[in-house]
Amino acid sequence: MKGSTLTSEKLSVVVRVDVDGEQIQIAATGHVTAQSLQGLYPVVQRTRSLGGGLGVEMDLTDAMVDPEALDQLKVYAELHEMPVKLNPAPGNVTALPSREFQTASRAA
Repeated sequence: MKGSTLTSEKLSVVVRVDVDGEQIQIAATGHVTAQSLQGLYPVVQRTRSLGGGLGVEMDLTDAMVDPEALDQLKVYAELHEMPVKLNPAPGNVTALPSREFQTASRAA
């Protein structure tokens, strides 16, 4: 059922490793809620621990993210220095902080 992932209430997660081995992407589709984030966070932590120091990015561009979940993601991304990509929507941010942004903000 390709193409219907945005309307699905079920959260689906795929972990992709860059061919060069420099980046790991955790891509989620479906409906991201504050409750479903509690299942996503352990996946992120396990991926980071197995990545051997590789950069990890959470890609939620194909997911529907609730406002409460978005607030939690902002805090999580900042605490764990992890970029989060979101679907550009009216009034929505397109990315939560990149590594470069966090490094620069700490140096300032």
